[in-house]
Amino acid sequence: MKKGGLWFLRSLLLMTLFSFGCKAKDDAVRVAVFTSDVETIKILNQAMRQVESRHPGLKVVLANIPYNDFQNKITTMMAAGNAPDVVSTEANNFVDLYLRGAFEDLTDLAKRDGIDPKNYYAPVMKRYSPGGKIFALPTDIAPFGLVYYNKKIFDEVGLPYPASSWTWPEPLLSICQKLVKKDASGKTIRWAWADPYNIAGDPFIFSNGGYFTDSEDNPTLLTLDSPRCMEAFRFRWDLIHTYHVSPTRSQIESFNFGPGAETMFANGQIAMMPSGIWHTPNFLQHKDLSFDVVEFPWGPHQTRGWGSGGSGYAMTKGSKKKEEAWIVIKELAGEAIESQIAATGLVQPSLIKVAKSDVFLKSPGAAHKAILLDMPKDAHFGPFLRNWNEIWYGQVGPAMDPVWAGDKTPEQVLPKLVKELNKKYFNVR
Repeated sequence: MKKGGLWFLRSLLLMTLFSFGCKAKDDAVRVAVFTSDVETIKILNQAMRQVESRHPGLKVVLANIPYNDFQNKITTMMAAGNAPDVVSTEANNFVDLYLRGAFEDLTDLAKRDGIDPKNYYAPVMKRYSPGGKIFALPTDIAPFGLVYYNKKIFDEVGLPYPASSWTWPEPLLSICQKLVKKDASGKTIRWAWADPYNIAGDPFIFSNGGYFTDSEDNPTLLTLDSPRCMEAFRFRWDLIHTYHVSPTRSQIESFNFGPGAETMFANGQIAMMPSGIWHTPNFLQHKDLSFDVVEFPWGPHQTRGWGSGGSGYAMTKGSKKKEEAWIVIKELAGEAIESQIAATGLVQPSLIKVAKSDVFLKSPGAAHKAILLDMPKDAHFGPFLRNWNEIWYGQVGPAMDPVWAGDKTPEQVLPKLVKELNKKYFNVR
């Protein structure tokens, strides 16, 4: 889309968001979403017009709120009695709003209209159905268990492409060591492995059979200092500071004028990057990039797993337009609209039927994207805990910064940190 088109679309979205408070729209079902993808926003706007045409008299107003502001904005609107009727809710962020009593129980409506939960991937449906009651219908699931790899780099060093049976520490470590490239002065000009956001140990935790807490659904104790977690953190640390096949955050920020790992992968400066499907539309814009995907390697104890995100639509408590809002939710989580968004290659549909269709499997993306179909069964969400983001991003993240920088080791930080956090958040003495 041309620059002028982007400007117009963003202006339209801002006007739509402003209209949330206008009396002229009081008869409309107000829907709040958080996507930053322009094509998805365009599809959603067009889809809402289609929904209106299928349901004469129904009016829908769609507003896009930036992801980083979404939770606070929705919470503030609810407190002011001005909440949207329908909200897009990310699978992990769902927990906080649910525990605040923000959502209507959709169980009876789903049963009345023949919505079968078994048609959706079980992990994301379970996340939205605490206590066996449905509080949101999922639209997509987003396992973080893909490893993108640059085929040209593997060909250059004479390595076969990674297979789904691969494991860590070996052969992953040996592969990484062969992929690193240095210039004549000994400076690294190509790294083997890097995370697209902050340095992450959790993919190795999940693949090692570990988890953040003693339970995903009913957490009572932080377990980041367990043997499986410590083994995972140590290996991730070793990739950076012992074997020098993965960059520190500061090295990423200073490398080639500061691009992120995603850009470095696209430019051939990183050979492998673990993450999810949403990177593929960007990578496809780089015509010289030849890439594919494989599952994250198995752990040393023959276990496998990865984190996951996902999205769904919920009805806010106190909506005055329950039947109309329910129509919109069913449409947004239905086959027609999921298929339109799946065709972009940006997301994996939560409806199993759509995920297994050519609409998704033949959408733009990696050649072996079909591996995603089986990945939800090994997916993990964050602990079902209201203050998990505060713990993980506000406490664990900053405490681990000096570890990833190399100033400390996981063993020097995690046991003490976990003890303090268990005392503070779980009242463990």
